[in-house]
Amino acid sequence: MEGNRERQAAELTLLTTMYPSEFSWRTTPPPDLEAPTTIATDPNFSLTIHPSYALEFSLPDTYPDTQKPHVYLSCGGDVDTSTRKRARAKLAEVVDEQEVGMEMLDLIVTLFTEHLPELTEAKSHADQHQGKEGTEQQHSSKIKRVVIWSHHLLATSKRKDIQAWSKELSLSGFSRPGHPGSIFVEGDEDQVDEFIRRLKQLRWQALQVRGEETADKRICGPGDDADTADLFLQAMKIAKTD
Repeated sequence: MEGNRERQAAELTLLTTMYPSEFSWRTTPPPDLEAPTTIATDPNFSLTIHPSYALEFSLPDTYPDTQKPHVYLSCGGDVDTSTRKRARAKLAEVVDEQEVGMEMLDLIVTLFTEHLPELTEAKSHADQHQGKEGTEQQHSSKIKRVVIWSHHLLATSKRKDIQAWSKELSLSGFSRPGHPGSIFVEGDEDQVDEFIRRLKQLRWQALQVRGEETADKRICGPGDDADTADLFLQAMKIAKTD
């Protein structure tokens, strides 16, 4: 474990030196990277590599000895769904190609950044050819609603992630902090699935999707609470009262 911390500290020092303005901590930064024991469990940070793209890293305790880093691509609101999927598939490919046991953070950043021109070019090409057919497909996409239960929802970092991801993915809904915690969201089916995937990557004592449904349009908004009440109460296993 101590050896992993030392190797993590060396890599983090390199990244903060090479990308001083692009690097930002998503968890509490260690007081001193030269003292590896001060690095928190699963250090989490992001690296902005483009105005529309940032790589979010989480380092398991056993990285790099026996595990690879968890890497997620955060995309700006100007990046369409198809481009997000291509970019995230390319990132997964880059990570999969690396060998466990070696330091790979800067290598992942470098290799993925090399693919950005082709991704942005593909997006531009798709924008030029988007017409009536694309618009009709966008309107016909299914809306998905889910209720997510957690043992508790207290950490401000998680609540900030929930708000940021909801905005990024154009989701509507609300969350209830406390014991237990609950989250209700609705939006395009693919975006809701992506939201759930991100949530599951965070540390939870327990997290479950307890209710979901699909529809043709959104109903979550001012004055629409009654339309979502039955799904929420059923998912949270709360008896309905008159």
